[in-house]
Amino acid sequence: MLYARILINNSEEEIEKIIDNLKLEKKSNFSFYDLVYINKNGKSITDDTLKIRVYNLNEWDSKDVLVIRKKAILTNGAKEDKVLLKEEFDTLEEAEKFVLEKFSNEFKFAFKLSKTGKEYVSSTCRVWIEDIENYGKSIEIGSDKQYNIDKLISNFSVVERLQKSIPEVMYEKYLQEFK
Repeated sequence: MLYARILINNSEEEIEKIIDNLKLEKKSNFSFYDLVYINKNGKSITDDTLKIRVYNLNEWDSKDVLVIRKKAILTNGAKEDKVLLKEEFDTLEEAEKFVLEKFSNEFKFAFKLSKTGKEYVSSTCRVWIEDIENYGKSIEIGSDKQYNIDKLISNFSVVERLQKSIPEVMYEKYLQEFK
């Protein structure tokens, strides 16, 4: 699946109207935080992401704690995720122990990233409207076809179409704040 993330200049009311007009069906609410680890070899977070995801609100078919390692390939304003590892755990402690045992030589903890939002679906796309702590609102759109993503994006007042993953953007922001 391809994904694109946009920052928008639409109000909550405008977003709701667009969702209604597009006949997007609400699928879930979510709230989670990611403990994001960076590769000690200096690779981009986008190129090699390791995170522990802890759900505060999880309406998806998974346990509440995940360890995910993936590589994002960015082309033409969209990304494709190659999931290299996805493990589910019952507790944060179990996940942290797993990361320590398997990845401590390769990765180090960098920062925490928190998101809340809603997921919507159509016959061609999945849409996540997210509020990212210390960043603001964004929309991520997923589809098998770039055309579907571009068509859906055209309904919003786009401020920026991100060319980096959110963990990469937030890590850069984190580094700027602590210079």
